[in-house]
Amino acid sequence: MCKKPAPIGYNMSLTGAHLVAFPIYVMAFYTLYAEKSPNFKVYKKYLATHVVSNFLFELHLSVVMKPILYLPYPTIRMSGAFFLSYINGFISFIIFYFFIASTGWSILELLYFRFKLIYQSNVCSRWVKQSTAIVKGSRRTLVVFSGCTFCFLGLCITGIFEQTKYKLKLEIINEFPELLCTSAITLPKTSNAGIKPIHLFNVFVLISTIVGTFLCATMGIVSFLALDEMVRESRSSLRTISMHRAFLVSLFCQIGVHGIMMGFPLFIYIVSILFHFDGNEVGYVAIVLASLHGAMSTLAMILFNRPLFQIAKSKAQSLFFPRTISVGDVSLVSSSLTRPNDSVQNRN
Repeated sequence: MCKKPAPIGYNMSLTGAHLVAFPIYVMAFYTLYAEKSPNFKVYKKYLATHVVSNFLFELHLSVVMKPILYLPYPTIRMSGAFFLSYINGFISFIIFYFFIASTGWSILELLYFRFKLIYQSNVCSRWVKQSTAIVKGSRRTLVVFSGCTFCFLGLCITGIFEQTKYKLKLEIINEFPELLCTSAITLPKTSNAGIKPIHLFNVFVLISTIVGTFLCATMGIVSFLALDEMVRESRSSLRTISMHRAFLVSLFCQIGVHGIMMGFPLFIYIVSILFHFDGNEVGYVAIVLASLHGAMSTLAMILFNRPLFQIAKSKAQSLFFPRTISVGDVSLVSSSLTRPNDSVQNRN
């Protein structure tokens, strides 16, 4: 009962997603290793951290967890790794949230790194430097709210021992008895259980998401305005300004991928619960998209960071479009061309 597999179409889709994602991650790690530019040395460490967090997120979601949905009920069951069939699903959820938080913070740190390089330059206007107070204050606020989410998540551990009580109140427990397994978790209703730490955790996650979005938007807008001002005033080289703008565009493309491919599953989940909508099929599509979001964000990183793109392009050309004439062939052709001349000399 506890080993009841996920739908076959869902399994096949996740396998297909892995086949798409694997070469992208391989190319990302190769390009980051092969890029040796001193100007890229520090920044690529931030990029590498982000790629690793993306990879671990995808591995945990689609291989370890592989959640099965029971919409419109706020209940999921982990069906991934065999040894987790009898381990509490809440432990997997805690690890899952850790990977989500690390991915979000890696994006913020990437953007904050670019923002610091711009406002610390001597050519920035006073208003740009003053805006750093807002950014730093928002960043500290986000640290506080993020810490609160982890605190409430830790307090949720006490609810592990009450999960059976909440599951027995579900209307679908007779239809799906596997929900009584420890690998399944459910969100208790406040009407039956009152306000629990898991509800406070959800509230602080929402607040942290709002603050993080505001912080990214502020840093991005101020950075772009500062770069435009530098161009108008000609207070920095156009090459440096172009480099900063390219990095910012790359980051916002990565943020957009995360927002769309992670926001869609969350949207489906909330709509299904609020409007009592049976959205399991759509929900599985959303999970597959979420499992791919790290790979697509990594692909955007390669495509929009020119140093990485050049290395990836060169490697792809050498793999898929090798030269038709090898060095040995060239030497053979050249030697055959010189033979008639040798014979002429011998006749003379």
